[in-house]
Amino acid sequence: MTIFDESEEAESLIKLLRNSGEVVRDIRVEDAEDMEAALVDNPIDVILAKQKLPYFSALEALGVLAKSGRDIPLVVITPARQISPVTDELKAGARDVVGMDQPERLLHVVKREVGDLKNRKSLRRAEQMLHESEKRARHLIDSSRDAISYVHDGMHIYANQAYLDMFGYESLEDVEGMPILDMVSKEDHAKLKEFLRNYAKGIGEDDTLDVAVVNTDGETFQTNMEFSRASMEGEACTQIIIRDRTDSKALEQKLNVLSKQDLLTGLYNRTYFLDQVDKMIAQAVEGNTQGALLFIEIDNFETIRNTIGITSADKFLGNLARLFKDKLGKHGILARFEGAMFTLLVNNTDMDRAEKIAAAIVTLINDYRTTIDNKVVTATVSIGLTHINETVSDLQDCINRAEKGVEIAHKEGGNRYYIYNPAMEDLAEEQQISVWARRIKEALRNNRFQLLYQPIVSLHGIQGGNYEVLVRMLDESGNPVSPGEFIPAADKADLTKFIDRWIIANTFQALQERVSAGEDIRFFIKISRGTLLDAEFMPWLSERLKTLNLDTSKLVFELDETTALNHLAQAKVLVRDFKQLQCHTALENFGLEKNTFQSLRELPVDFIKIHAKLVANLPKSMENQEQVKAIANEARSHNMQTIAAFVEDASSLAVLWQCSVDFIQGHFLQEPTPELNFEFENAF
Repeated sequence: MTIFDESEEAESLIKLLRNSGEVVRDIRVEDAEDMEAALVDNPIDVILAKQKLPYFSALEALGVLAKSGRDIPLVVITPARQISPVTDELKAGARDVVGMDQPERLLHVVKREVGDLKNRKSLRRAEQMLHESEKRARHLIDSSRDAISYVHDGMHIYANQAYLDMFGYESLEDVEGMPILDMVSKEDHAKLKEFLRNYAKGIGEDDTLDVAVVNTDGETFQTNMEFSRASMEGEACTQIIIRDRTDSKALEQKLNVLSKQDLLTGLYNRTYFLDQVDKMIAQAVEGNTQGALLFIEIDNFETIRNTIGITSADKFLGNLARLFKDKLGKHGILARFEGAMFTLLVNNTDMDRAEKIAAAIVTLINDYRTTIDNKVVTATVSIGLTHINETVSDLQDCINRAEKGVEIAHKEGGNRYYIYNPAMEDLAEEQQISVWARRIKEALRNNRFQLLYQPIVSLHGIQGGNYEVLVRMLDESGNPVSPGEFIPAADKADLTKFIDRWIIANTFQALQERVSAGEDIRFFIKISRGTLLDAEFMPWLSERLKTLNLDTSKLVFELDETTALNHLAQAKVLVRDFKQLQCHTALENFGLEKNTFQSLRELPVDFIKIHAKLVANLPKSMENQEQVKAIANEARSHNMQTIAAFVEDASSLAVLWQCSVDFIQGHFLQEPTPELNFEFENAF
């Protein structure tokens, strides 16, 4: 999160971090209200806060952060070449202070604070795991038919029911604080005292003792006591077990189940699950099988728990566990790994099938609704997916891969899965970019890109065909590579402008062919950040249009809203130049930025494409409906038309029509296809 009033300052810091190899998703805020909302809805690793803003300050931001209860390091950014007093900020909890003119120090501080945050989270997870282990151990002790007690300085501090029954006591309160000697026959007092003295000093090898004990009825009977060192609620003590030698297969089975089971959800527990993963790895290394490991983590679970309470959150996890067991149990071994993390081990599978399972889980949870204690609860998940084959070195290597996949899925916004491919991911980022750059350049040289088209249809009967132009790169075998794989590397290698030119040139050819055939058609073409910043693009485009003599009104060039705002000066010039060429323009992914309507005043485009997050679950979200209505009304006041992309179901159509949206696009109409064959006249 960055707290700045000047986008150029914030962007310079983000660019610095990205150039150092960090994957950064920036959330920009300018006041307390924005910050409070962002803290509720987003996973945040570090906050960079300008010391003074016109209506907000780093000190006030620290107050908002403290009120939220979240553990996020905040670093105060001071003006370049100025010495400002920051004692108040440090007292309020700021982790450090860095000047705008100290880039190397900022990199060091951010990496240190993010690392410290991970360590704190790991510590909390370890403490939670310890708590769950102690809870499980207590459950096993209480269900044991062996009599078990814990003594400290010779006094009872805990005993299970079997122990109480053996001696005739009704409740734990009856024996708490009672000396162990009171339960031993007087004839064996000396023997027990001597044994306990030697045991405390570590003298002797035997940890068992035969003694006569006395119950509440005065009856004496012989027992064999087993002693072992233990702790109870953090206090060192001695565990005493008096074995019940009764043969009980039912008890053995019960204990066997309990040893594998997560007490909260009834799924397998972490220990058993890891054992199964280890066994699969051993088989995979021998080449006898292959499988997949899925780490499934609930997005923003801390926010859910804070909203509905700890008890309700536990019930929610139980409901999810039952849903997973019902829908996923047939695919493999399910477990609750820790906290809000579930795991699935799929045997005898290739990655295509595993990826389909991961995609189905994302959709399953996104669509899931449950009511707990009169509160409707929804969630999304981030999934890390990794292949278990002969390349996996050991259990920890496999777990690390899946965890990294989850981390990347979170950083990309959650509600998605990420396949962690060590062949690429384990390379340094510079190496990854170099590999992708070589592949992209080779694909450009060999014309190994493919255009796909997705129809954009009027909700109000406007005639004519509109298509969004999408692109896929083809690998060496002719298989499609999705933009999510190659575009990030292309952006870092400054190759997106060349991909854009390939798309534009081939779209122009398609437009010529369709116009010659007498079709009324218009294409929406995305413009990347690389093209936005390319001073040679507009002269190239102008010359191309002049040579081909195209009807430029059939072209709509799209800019991402966030990218445009981060480079506002260049975006204004580009929109102006497009208009001079009689081309139309659009802002896509619109509606999530702070003061989003300000974009419409700064950038006089012709179309607004509403962000997918506002369209998702639209029939069930009154908040999203109000935002979509507001966008449509504001756009209309600027003579702009609106497009709702990513429409997936019929139930959204009526709502979008009521919201006065002009056009729709999405898989509900048609998936992207290489053919321009959509029948617009029969769309509805």
